[in-house]
Amino acid sequence: MRPPAVPRPSATICLLRDGERGMEVMMGRRSATARFMANAWVFPGGRVDEVDRARAADLLMGDNAPSQLPWILAALRETVEEAGIWLTAPPRSEVLGERDVYETLEEAGETFVADVRYFANWVTPADLPIRYDARFFATVLTADITPLPDDEELVEIQWVRPRDVILRAAQGEWVVPFPTHVTLEQLARATSTAAFMERAARIDVEAVQPRIKMEVDGSIRLVLPGEPEYEELAGMTYGFEELAAAARRLQRPGRRIAEFE
Repeated sequence: MRPPAVPRPSATICLLRDGERGMEVMMGRRSATARFMANAWVFPGGRVDEVDRARAADLLMGDNAPSQLPWILAALRETVEEAGIWLTAPPRSEVLGERDVYETLEEAGETFVADVRYFANWVTPADLPIRYDARFFATVLTADITPLPDDEELVEIQWVRPRDVILRAAQGEWVVPFPTHVTLEQLARATSTAAFMERAARIDVEAVQPRIKMEVDGSIRLVLPGEPEYEELAGMTYGFEELAAAARRLQRPGRRIAEFE
């Protein structure tokens, strides 16, 4: 039996604002040619690099736990790279191009300044060949800044109400990965950015690692901790090829969690 792949540390950030019809979150559509999550609507984010760990203590300001700094910095760096939004003082939008985020900050005498809250942690199921230990953060953007998609990772960016994205996913209009879908459900319960950030500050975050169940019809279903079948699936494993074939048949909205290579 092949041992489980080691989850890769990654960070995702929800940029929030108060719109005329309620709280909105910034989401981007991934390229149709992307190897991972092609055409999916996601929040900015990516892997935590060694440079993020090295730079975290020097470049990040705010009241955050030291253990979270590399993840937060990675999320803010990815926000620049994918959406052209620099959460500095003051925040601004500018395409990064071929420059390095950290070198650009140093040259400008700037640092990231953001009130960032850690509120969720998703770990890809053990059966999958590509796994992530993804930490989810949130921050509020009060300035009127236009996002600038890089046209590589993200090809389109919109400010949307969480409930509207849930509806679009249910109608099959948008592809939304499973953890993103659950996060949108969390966001949709908040009446304002202040309400969500206050709630997020009280969350005692625990890692959530879904388990996979193969249905009779050959499709797969993700089972969360606390659901009736979760403990029954402990120790149940599936082959990569079997899961890849099942994933191609998985069409229910909001259930997509990973890609296969």
